[in-house]
Amino acid sequence: AAMKKPLKKRIKKWKIGDYARQFSIVTGGVLLTLWLTARITEAAKQREVRQAMQLVASELHDNLQVVRDYRYTYGKDKWVARRLLEADFSLAGFPSDTVETYSRYITGGMGKPYRLSSDALEMLKTTGIASHIADKQTLIDLLRCYKELAAFDDYMELYYDQRMQAMLPSQMENLHWNSPYHEGFEKTLSDKTVRNWIGLIPRAFDDWFFGEYEKKLENMILLLEGRYGKSEHGDDGASGQKQDQEGAEEQQAEDGHERADAAPALIAGR
Repeated sequence: AAMKKPLKKRIKKWKIGDYARQFSIVTGGVLLTLWLTARITEAAKQREVRQAMQLVASELHDNLQVVRDYRYTYGKDKWVARRLLEADFSLAGFPSDTVETYSRYITGGMGKPYRLSSDALEMLKTTGIASHIADKQTLIDLLRCYKELAAFDDYMELYYDQRMQAMLPSQMENLHWNSPYHEGFEKTLSDKTVRNWIGLIPRAFDDWFFGEYEKKLENMILLLEGRYGKSEHGDDGASGQKQDQEGAEEQQAEDGHERADAAPALIAGR
Protein backbone atom coordinates (compact mmCIF):
# COMPACT_ATOMS: atom_id res chain seq x y z
CA ALA A 1 0.00 0.00 0.00
CA ALA A 2 2.93 2.27 0.74
CA MET A 3 4.19 1.74 -2.83
CA LYS A 4 0.81 2.32 -4.42
CA LYS A 5 0.18 5.72 -2.82
CA PRO A 6 3.08 7.53 -4.48
CA LEU A 7 2.12 5.93 -7.80
CA LYS A 8 -1.45 7.15 -7.47
CA LYS A 9 -0.25 10.60 -6.56
CA ARG A 10 2.09 10.58 -9.55
CA ILE A 11 -0.63 9.51 -11.93
CA LYS A 12 -3.01 12.15 -10.55
CA LYS A 13 -0.46 14.78 -11.43
CA TRP A 14 -0.37 13.69 -15.11
CA LYS A 15 -2.20 15.83 -17.60
CA ILE A 16 -4.07 14.69 -20.73
CA GLY A 17 -1.02 15.50 -22.81
CA ASP A 18 1.08 13.18 -20.70
CA TYR A 19 -1.36 10.34 -21.25
CA ALA A 20 -1.41 10.98 -24.98
CA ARG A 21 2.36 11.18 -25.16
CA GLN A 22 2.90 7.94 -23.22
CA PHE A 23 0.20 6.18 -25.23
CA SER A 24 1.66 7.35 -28.55
CA ILE A 25 5.14 6.19 -27.56
CA VAL A 26 3.89 2.72 -26.63
CA THR A 27 1.60 2.46 -29.65
CA GLY A 28 4.29 3.78 -31.99
CA GLY A 29 6.76 1.27 -30.65
CA VAL A 30 4.33 -1.60 -31.19
CA LEU A 31 3.43 -0.43 -34.69
CA LEU A 32 7.08 0.03 -35.59
CA THR A 33 7.87 -3.46 -34.35
CA LEU A 34 4.97 -4.91 -36.34
CA TRP A 35 6.00 -2.98 -39.45
CA LEU A 36 9.63 -4.11 -39.20
CA THR A 37 8.54 -7.69 -38.60
CA ALA A 38 6.27 -7.56 -41.64
CA ARG A 39 9.05 -6.08 -43.76
CA ILE A 40 11.51 -8.73 -42.65
CA THR A 41 8.96 -11.49 -43.27
CA GLU A 42 8.12 -10.11 -46.72
CA ALA A 43 11.79 -9.75 -47.59
CA ALA A 44 12.37 -13.35 -46.57
CA LYS A 45 9.43 -14.49 -48.72
CA GLN A 46 10.65 -12.55 -51.74
CA ARG A 47 14.14 -13.96 -51.25
CA GLU A 48 12.62 -17.44 -51.29
CA VAL A 49 10.67 -16.56 -54.43
CA ARG A 50 13.79 -15.23 -56.15
CA GLN A 51 15.84 -18.31 -55.27
CA ALA A 52 13.03 -20.66 -56.32
CA MET A 53 12.53 -18.90 -59.66
CA GLN A 54 16.27 -18.97 -60.31
CA LEU A 55 16.16 -22.73 -59.76
CA VAL A 56 13.24 -22.98 -62.19
CA ALA A 57 15.16 -20.93 -64.78
CA SER A 58 18.15 -23.24 -64.31
CA GLU A 59 15.91 -26.27 -64.81
CA LEU A 60 14.51 -24.73 -67.99
CA HIS A 61 18.09 -24.27 -69.21
CA ASP A 62 18.62 -28.00 -68.72
CA ASN A 63 15.34 -28.80 -70.48
CA LEU A 64 16.30 -26.54 -73.36
CA GLN A 65 19.47 -28.58 -73.81
CA VAL A 66 17.40 -31.77 -73.75
CA VAL A 67 15.23 -30.43 -76.59
CA ARG A 68 18.39 -29.59 -78.54
CA ASP A 69 19.76 -33.06 -77.86
CA TYR A 70 16.57 -34.60 -79.21
CA ARG A 71 16.81 -32.41 -82.30
CA TYR A 72 20.39 -33.49 -82.89
CA THR A 73 19.62 -37.18 -82.35
CA TYR A 74 16.60 -37.10 -84.63
CA GLY A 75 18.69 -35.27 -87.23
CA LYS A 76 21.10 -38.21 -87.31
CA ASP A 77 18.23 -40.70 -87.62
CA LYS A 78 16.77 -38.65 -90.46
CA TRP A 79 20.08 -38.41 -92.28
CA VAL A 80 20.79 -42.16 -92.09
CA ALA A 81 17.21 -43.00 -93.10
CA ARG A 82 17.54 -40.87 -96.22
CA ARG A 83 20.84 -42.48 -97.16
CA LEU A 84 19.37 -45.95 -96.78
CA LEU A 85 16.29 -45.00 -98.79
CA GLU A 86 18.49 -43.58 -101.56
CA ALA A 87 20.43 -46.86 -101.63
CA ASP A 88 17.19 -48.88 -101.62
CA PHE A 89 18.32 -50.44 -98.33
CA SER A 90 21.38 -51.96 -99.93
CA LEU A 91 24.63 -51.76 -97.96
CA ALA A 92 26.78 -52.66 -100.94
CA GLY A 93 29.48 -50.09 -101.49
CA PHE A 94 29.32 -48.66 -97.96
CA PRO A 95 32.52 -49.00 -95.92
CA SER A 96 32.25 -51.26 -92.88
CA ASP A 97 32.68 -48.36 -90.45
CA THR A 98 29.83 -46.51 -92.20
CA VAL A 99 27.59 -49.57 -91.89
CA GLU A 100 28.43 -49.76 -88.20
CA THR A 101 27.57 -46.08 -87.78
CA TYR A 102 24.27 -46.46 -89.63
CA SER A 103 23.35 -49.51 -87.59
CA ARG A 104 24.13 -47.72 -84.34
CA TYR A 105 22.00 -44.72 -85.29
CA ILE A 106 19.00 -46.74 -86.50
CA THR A 107 18.99 -49.70 -84.11
CA GLY A 108 21.10 -48.59 -81.15
CA GLY A 109 19.26 -47.95 -77.90
CA MET A 110 15.60 -48.37 -77.14
CA GLY A 111 13.29 -45.94 -75.41
CA LYS A 112 13.75 -42.22 -74.95
CA PRO A 113 17.43 -41.28 -74.65
CA TYR A 114 16.80 -38.08 -72.64
CA ARG A 115 14.56 -37.00 -69.79
CA LEU A 116 12.93 -33.63 -69.13
CA SER A 117 12.82 -32.40 -65.54
CA SER A 118 10.11 -30.62 -63.55
CA ASP A 119 11.54 -30.97 -60.02
CA ALA A 120 12.01 -27.22 -59.51
CA LEU A 121 8.44 -26.52 -60.60
CA GLU A 122 7.09 -29.16 -58.21
CA MET A 123 9.10 -27.60 -55.39
CA LEU A 124 7.63 -24.21 -56.28
CA LYS A 125 4.08 -25.57 -56.09
CA THR A 126 4.33 -27.90 -53.09
CA THR A 127 6.14 -25.48 -50.77
CA GLY A 128 3.58 -22.70 -51.23
CA ILE A 129 6.18 -20.31 -52.64
CA ALA A 130 4.03 -19.81 -55.73
CA SER A 131 1.42 -18.01 -53.60
CA HIS A 132 3.98 -15.30 -52.80
CA ILE A 133 4.65 -14.47 -56.45
CA ALA A 134 3.13 -11.06 -57.09
CA ASP A 135 3.13 -11.31 -60.89
CA LYS A 136 0.51 -14.00 -61.47
CA GLN A 137 0.79 -13.66 -65.25
CA THR A 138 4.41 -14.79 -65.08
CA LEU A 139 3.32 -17.78 -63.02
CA ILE A 140 0.61 -18.64 -65.55
CA ASP A 141 3.10 -18.34 -68.43
CA LEU A 142 5.51 -20.59 -66.55
CA LEU A 143 2.88 -23.28 -66.00
CA ARG A 144 1.95 -23.11 -69.69
CA CYS A 145 5.60 -23.49 -70.62
CA TYR A 146 5.87 -26.69 -68.60
CA LYS A 147 2.65 -27.98 -70.19
CA GLU A 148 4.22 -27.40 -73.59
CA LEU A 149 7.26 -29.36 -72.42
CA ALA A 150 4.98 -32.20 -71.33
CA ALA A 151 3.43 -32.21 -74.81
CA PHE A 152 6.90 -32.32 -76.37
CA ASP A 153 7.79 -35.25 -74.12
CA ASP A 154 4.66 -37.07 -75.30
CA TYR A 155 5.78 -36.68 -78.93
CA MET A 156 9.20 -38.08 -78.08
CA GLU A 157 7.56 -40.96 -76.20
CA LEU A 158 5.46 -41.76 -79.24
CA TYR A 159 8.40 -41.57 -81.65
CA TYR A 160 10.67 -43.86 -79.63
CA ASP A 161 7.85 -46.29 -78.78
CA GLN A 162 7.08 -46.65 -82.48
CA ARG A 163 10.76 -47.09 -83.21
CA MET A 164 11.09 -49.84 -80.62
CA GLN A 165 7.98 -51.67 -81.84
CA ALA A 166 9.29 -51.59 -85.41
CA MET A 167 12.92 -52.45 -84.73
CA LEU A 168 13.03 -54.71 -81.70
CA PRO A 169 11.55 -57.96 -83.11
CA SER A 170 13.90 -57.99 -86.09
CA GLN A 171 16.79 -56.79 -83.99
CA MET A 172 16.35 -59.62 -81.51
CA GLU A 173 16.25 -62.12 -84.37
CA ASN A 174 19.07 -60.85 -86.56
CA LEU A 175 21.60 -58.93 -84.46
CA HIS A 176 23.85 -61.15 -82.34
CA TRP A 177 26.63 -60.00 -80.08
CA ASN A 178 29.27 -61.98 -82.03
CA SER A 179 28.02 -61.32 -85.57
CA PRO A 180 29.46 -58.61 -87.86
CA TYR A 181 27.48 -55.37 -88.05
CA HIS A 182 27.20 -55.69 -91.82
CA GLU A 183 25.61 -59.15 -91.69
CA GLY A 184 23.15 -58.47 -88.88
CA PHE A 185 22.13 -55.04 -90.11
CA GLU A 186 21.58 -56.29 -93.65
CA LYS A 187 19.13 -58.89 -92.34
CA THR A 188 17.37 -56.28 -90.27
CA LEU A 189 16.97 -54.02 -93.31
CA SER A 190 15.27 -56.82 -95.25
CA ASP A 191 12.39 -56.79 -92.79
CA LYS A 192 9.29 -55.04 -94.23
CA THR A 193 8.29 -53.46 -90.91
CA VAL A 194 11.77 -52.05 -90.44
CA ARG A 195 11.78 -50.63 -93.96
CA ASN A 196 8.38 -49.01 -93.42
CA TRP A 197 9.61 -47.40 -90.20
CA ILE A 198 12.80 -46.09 -91.82
CA GLY A 199 10.67 -44.65 -94.59
CA LEU A 200 8.61 -42.75 -92.01
CA ILE A 201 11.57 -41.28 -90.09
CA PRO A 202 12.24 -38.31 -92.45
CA ARG A 203 8.58 -37.32 -92.21
CA ALA A 204 8.15 -37.80 -88.47
CA PHE A 205 8.78 -34.14 -87.62
CA ASP A 206 8.45 -30.90 -89.53
CA ASP A 207 11.41 -28.58 -89.91
CA TRP A 208 10.03 -25.97 -87.49
CA PHE A 209 9.04 -28.34 -84.67
CA PHE A 210 12.10 -28.40 -82.42
CA GLY A 211 12.87 -24.75 -83.06
CA GLU A 212 9.39 -23.80 -81.88
CA TYR A 213 9.89 -25.46 -78.51
CA GLU A 214 13.38 -24.06 -78.17
CA LYS A 215 12.05 -20.54 -78.75
CA LYS A 216 9.35 -20.93 -76.10
CA LEU A 217 11.90 -22.09 -73.56
CA GLU A 218 14.37 -19.34 -74.44
CA ASN A 219 11.67 -16.67 -74.02
CA MET A 220 10.59 -18.05 -70.66
CA ILE A 221 14.18 -18.19 -69.43
CA LEU A 222 14.78 -14.59 -70.49
CA LEU A 223 11.61 -13.50 -68.69
CA LEU A 224 12.54 -15.23 -65.44
CA GLU A 225 16.15 -14.06 -65.50
CA GLY A 226 15.02 -10.52 -66.21
CA ARG A 227 12.73 -10.51 -63.17
CA TYR A 228 14.63 -12.66 -60.70
CA GLY A 229 18.25 -12.59 -61.87
CA LYS A 230 20.46 -15.27 -63.33
CA SER A 231 21.49 -18.35 -61.46
CA GLU A 232 24.98 -19.74 -61.86
CA HIS A 233 24.42 -21.70 -65.05
CA GLY A 234 26.70 -22.39 -67.96
CA ASP A 235 26.25 -21.17 -71.52
CA ASP A 236 22.93 -22.64 -72.56
CA GLY A 237 23.75 -22.49 -76.23
CA ALA A 238 27.30 -23.76 -76.49
CA SER A 239 26.60 -27.44 -76.20
CA GLY A 240 23.75 -27.53 -78.67
CA GLN A 241 25.64 -25.41 -81.18
CA LYS A 242 28.70 -27.61 -80.83
CA GLN A 243 26.63 -30.72 -81.48
CA ASP A 244 25.08 -29.17 -84.56
CA GLN A 245 28.50 -28.29 -85.92
CA GLU A 246 29.86 -31.77 -85.27
CA GLY A 247 26.80 -33.31 -86.92
CA ALA A 248 27.20 -31.12 -90.00
CA GLU A 249 30.88 -32.02 -90.32
CA GLU A 250 30.03 -35.69 -89.96
CA GLN A 251 27.51 -35.50 -92.76
CA GLN A 252 29.74 -33.49 -95.02
CA ALA A 253 32.39 -36.15 -94.67
CA GLU A 254 30.04 -38.89 -95.87
CA ASP A 255 27.37 -37.14 -97.85
CA GLY A 256 28.96 -33.94 -99.02
CA HIS A 257 25.90 -31.75 -98.94
CA GLU A 258 23.14 -32.60 -96.45
CA ARG A 259 23.23 -31.30 -92.89
CA ALA A 260 23.07 -33.97 -90.19
CA ASP A 261 21.08 -31.97 -87.74
CA ALA A 262 18.53 -30.88 -90.27
CA ALA A 263 15.48 -30.16 -88.50
CA PRO A 264 12.91 -31.86 -87.04
CA ALA A 265 9.74 -31.87 -85.34
CA LEU A 266 6.36 -33.13 -85.28
CA ILE A 267 4.91 -36.51 -85.31
CA ALA A 268 1.91 -36.72 -87.55
CA GLY A 269 -1.22 -35.98 -85.63
CA ARG A 270 -0.21 -32.74 -83.86
